[in-house]
This record gives sequence, structure tokens and C-alpha cells, in this order.
Amino acid sequence: MSEFKFACPVCGQHMMCDVSHGGSVMECPTCFQKIVAPQAPGPDSKFILTGTKVSEKKILVRGAVAPAAAVQEKPFPLAVVIVLALVIGAGAGVFFFGGKLFHPGLAKGWQTRDIGSVLAAGSFSHAKGVVTVTGAGADIWNQADAFRYVFLPLNGDGTLTARVLNIKNTHGWAKAGVMIRESLNPDSAYALAFVSPSSGLAFQQRDHTAAPASGIWNIYGQTAPYWVRLVRQGDTFSAFASADGTEWAQMGTTKISMGGQVYAGLIVCSHNAEALCQAQFDRVTVEGNTKAAPPAPERKPALAAPPVSDTKWTLLLDTNVISNSPAAGRIHGRDFVVERAAYQNGMLILRAGTRGAMEFGLTINFSGAQPESVSGQSINVTTNADKAARVTLRWKEGSQMMTDSIDAGYAMQLEFGALTNNRLPGKIHLCTPDAEKSYLVGSFTADARKPKPKASPQS
Repeated sequence: MSEFKFACPVCGQHMMCDVSHGGSVMECPTCFQKIVAPQAPGPDSKFILTGTKVSEKKILVRGAVAPAAAVQEKPFPLAVVIVLALVIGAGAGVFFFGGKLFHPGLAKGWQTRDIGSVLAAGSFSHAKGVVTVTGAGADIWNQADAFRYVFLPLNGDGTLTARVLNIKNTHGWAKAGVMIRESLNPDSAYALAFVSPSSGLAFQQRDHTAAPASGIWNIYGQTAPYWVRLVRQGDTFSAFASADGTEWAQMGTTKISMGGQVYAGLIVCSHNAEALCQAQFDRVTVEGNTKAAPPAPERKPALAAPPVSDTKWTLLLDTNVISNSPAAGRIHGRDFVVERAAYQNGMLILRAGTRGAMEFGLTINFSGAQPESVSGQSINVTTNADKAARVTLRWKEGSQMMTDSIDAGYAMQLEFGALTNNRLPGKIHLCTPDAEKSYLVGSFTADARKPKPKASPQS
């Protein structure tokens, strides 16, 4: 081979090096640290070697988490040490977890919960760089899972690494490890690399929602403490294991179709529905975009008028129950949806469009009645009334505005709600006797702000 792969000791980024350049200094494309490439491995080597960071003055911080690919303590930048000293001097204990500086309590962005059906609630704690997770659950297997999860959102590609320090033997297949999961539902697709008390190391998956889980790789004999790592690149998931955090053996690669945002974190499963299993982790790192994706904007359903064959036109309304859906109907044979409602100068205005002159809609004239006087009132008009509030239909034909005013012969149920903060809610069912059988039915909220008086002309 002319090239070999090695890992950055600071961030774990894989880098390629020509065999003739072993021992040369290279720059990591992810963390930009100067790295000394190792000598090329033998042709039969199954491990990925780790480079050496160019030496610098070491400032060791007790309790800090080292980079993912190295067990030994690494120097921290001076600025970080100063920040730590200032915070500790203020009486607040802090430490690193996944590259994030945070105060005691659950780290910002990290969440924890039980997934699936468990008989005993799990828990999460951390102290001096060690993360302790307890979890129950029958198993992470078959078509649904039950376990404790400590996780972050992960957008797109990323790498999750942790060292499993120990795991309680609640069952030979109890699990402690790292997982990337599409959702928090029990039947979600996932990739999982874990350590067990007596069944060795394993890499398993569920390749789509509600599918049976399957094993990809398993080797007996190894147990905690052991390092495990998951890498996501698109729909490709790769797992690695290491006894010392320096030399990594690939456990396998699989294809799992997942969305852009997934969940990456630590798992503990007791494989015993009636028991809690405790496991401890350290050297936990997540590389990638761990900011939660913004929620998709809520889309309001498009308003639509009833179909032409609608039977809501009738001149015998009686005690008809009015729908709570947005007011809509037909005017002069054309679909009509109320997009703006107002009550001004004693007149209820229901119109299409929200700005400019009204070109399509209707008005109901209550002879100057103020919104306070109609608040909470119900108005019923029958076709035999001699005279009622004037209803004016407005529509446009070509460039010409058309109107049709009616003050008798129509039927209407109008129920005003209570006037609150200059908002006047209501429900209406109106049917007019024109040949096109115009009608309007549904709910509205009218702007009842009184127009400001015009300024008097200055003399």
C-alpha cells in the first residue's frame, strides 16, 4: 500500500499519509493542530494508528476530559485554564463533557430519559469527569427497545466516543455503550456499539423503523474498561473499539437510512426487566453539529370555500348550530373566504384580502351601534322581517365594482362573543335571496378598535 490511515490524537479525525512520510508533521483538517504522523503499520495490521501532537508546554487540569482518541491527559489551551480558574475561584465546580463547559446538573443540550417500557426508572449523574448511568429494560433487540438514554441532538455527520469504565452484571447481555438513534420511539432505527458483562463487545443495528434488530459484529472475551466509537457519514455507520483509546479496531460498517437530525448518546440496558444496571463512562466526546434543528414553522391550513354543491344555503335557519371553522361561503356565485374582519362605525365588515379597498366581501350595517352594545348579543333575522340590518354584498366584475344591498327577505344567525381587548369574536350564518344563492357561515374575530379622530385643521 502507498498510503495508510491514522487518527488525530486531539479530535479523532482520520487522516491519510503516504508511507514515505511517516514521522512528518501534518495539520489536522478538523482541529488544525500540528500532528506527527506515525510510521506506516505492517501490511497485516487491523488497527488504525494514532499520531502524536506536536509537543508544547503542558498544563494539566485535574478532572478534565481528554480528547476522544487518547487515554492519557492532554494539555489544555491557556485560555481554558484561565476560565476554569476563574469559575472555580467563584465557588462553582465545573468540568468538561463532550467538549462543553457546564455547571453541575445536566449539561446544557444533553437530555436523559427512559426509552420504551421499563419497570424501574433510570438515572444519570456525573462527577469529576465520570458519567454514571443506571437503566433497566428487557433489551435493545427484536422490534422495540427498553433502556436508559443520555443524548444530544446530532445534525448530519458526526462521531461519538466514550470509554465504558464498568458495568454491573445484571445479565450476560446487559449493555453499556454509544448509540446513534433516529428517534426516541422504542421501534426507532439505530446503530449501537456496546460492552457487556460477559458477552464481549458487539455492534448491532435496526436498519429501519419497527424492523427486527440484527447483530453485525461480536467478539467474546473483552469487557470493561473498553473504548467504543460510532461514526456517521450520511447513511453509513461505522463502529470501532479500542482497549487503550489509541489503537482502534473496526467492528463493522452498515447502511441505515436516517433523517438529518438524529440522537447520539450513551445507553445502559439491564437486560433484566426487574433490575437496574449501573454503568460508568468517561472520555465522552461528540464531534459534529449538536445544536437542535429549529422546529419546522407551523403551517396554517389553507382556507377554502365550500364546494359549489354545498347545502348550507337555506332561508330556514331556525336554531341551526354554527360551525367553529373560519367563515367562508359564496358571493354572487364565487367562492368567498373571510380573511379580515372588522367592526367599525356601527358596521360589521367581512372581506377577502387584508389590505387596500375591499373588492370582495360584505358589510352588515347596525345603524351606528357601538361594539360594546352588540358584545355578547345574538341577532336572528328571518325572511318575513319587514326590515332588518342592511347587508351589502360587494364583488368585482372586470374593472367594475358591483354591489347588492338587501334589508329584507334574507335569513341570518349572528352570535357575538364578549368584546375583549378591542377584539369582537362572533359566528355567522347568512343566506341572501339573490339568484346566485349567496351565503356565509363560520366564525370570525373582528378588529373593534375605534378609528382615531382626524386632527382639526389649523387656522
